[in-house]
Amino acid sequence: MSASPLNILFLPRWYPHRYDPMPGLFIQRQAEALTTWHHVVVLYVHPDPHCPSEFEIDFAEENGVTAVRVYYKIPETVLPGIYQALNLSSFYRAHQRGLEVVGDFIPDVIHSHILTRTALIGHLMSRRYRVPHVISEHWSRYFQENGTYRGWLRKPVTRYVVGKAAAMIAVSEALKHAMIACHLSNLHYFVVPNVVTSPLRIDKHQQRHGSRKQFLHVSCFDDRAKNISGLFEAIAELLKRRSDFRCLLAGEGPDLERIQQVAVDLDLMGKTVFFVGLKAQKDLTGLYEQVDFTVLSSRYETFGTVLIESLACGAPVVSTAVGIAPEVITDRNGILVPVNDKQALVEAIDRMLDQFSSFDREAIRATVQDRYSPQSVGSQLSAIYTQIMGNV
Repeated sequence: MSASPLNILFLPRWYPHRYDPMPGLFIQRQAEALTTWHHVVVLYVHPDPHCPSEFEIDFAEENGVTAVRVYYKIPETVLPGIYQALNLSSFYRAHQRGLEVVGDFIPDVIHSHILTRTALIGHLMSRRYRVPHVISEHWSRYFQENGTYRGWLRKPVTRYVVGKAAAMIAVSEALKHAMIACHLSNLHYFVVPNVVTSPLRIDKHQQRHGSRKQFLHVSCFDDRAKNISGLFEAIAELLKRRSDFRCLLAGEGPDLERIQQVAVDLDLMGKTVFFVGLKAQKDLTGLYEQVDFTVLSSRYETFGTVLIESLACGAPVVSTAVGIAPEVITDRNGILVPVNDKQALVEAIDRMLDQFSSFDREAIRATVQDRYSPQSVGSQLSAIYTQIMGNV
């Protein structure tokens, strides 16, 4: 660890803001985790067509982190090409304005989150201050199944800023390998997980709804990634064997209505499948503790926070081999199945419905309780800063 606190400047592409408290919560938690060792300033910029002036700055102290949010005005009615140019220019100048607000704060490390534009800003700032630049990536676009990492300009710029960074951090081994497969090379690659803040406690597990067993799916309802329609098809297949279970789905997202229609078409809605809506963290924790197990049916994940939250609450998991799952799931805490294998998913859920009571919920909790804590993640990031400072 460093002998004295460093000044760490976070530049996130996603961060909670006045219009939505949810984006980039995992980045906010990483920033807060670092405050045990270092001074952390977060500089976040956000386009806002309703901004009363060219720039509006919100300065706040939040759980030990200094958060500077710069909102910048972009005209609502301009041609797409002009909009992109104006947005990029304003994006850059908004960061400059934010730096003026924290003028007395001279960073020792610039830490960008999410490629590519924000990392390019981070690269330029690191040259200005002559300090190391670290990049963390959380985005799933590098996975072949996602297919959104493209662009004649984006690719070479991304390769350039990743190659020039003092360190490149991915949130899972799966994401790291996907990035390397996209020719995003760096001499110092690290894997540091997200912070999981679900209360690490277990209430007495009580099965509800008579003899019907329950499992939970938590989702942002993006079917291309989460494959909820595939989960429903597996449930419909399983119903040919047994009907002693129900599936709860928590969350909301862009494909919610379409997914609900799939449930209706398969005659699952209100019979076997129940949508319980978006839940606050404490209510979600209660669901993990109430159900018998959790199911993650994704085609790809950068990390898989739902999986860790479930295990932290003692609930075993049936998961496809995505994100952090292959690194975490063992026969002590769940069942791992191949991606896009409906029959394997059917068999795994069927097996878990019979065997969940044999899992030790305290032992499940022990498999993850330290690895994803703020203390652990903050310590890992701090060690990386110390290492790269020694390499400068």
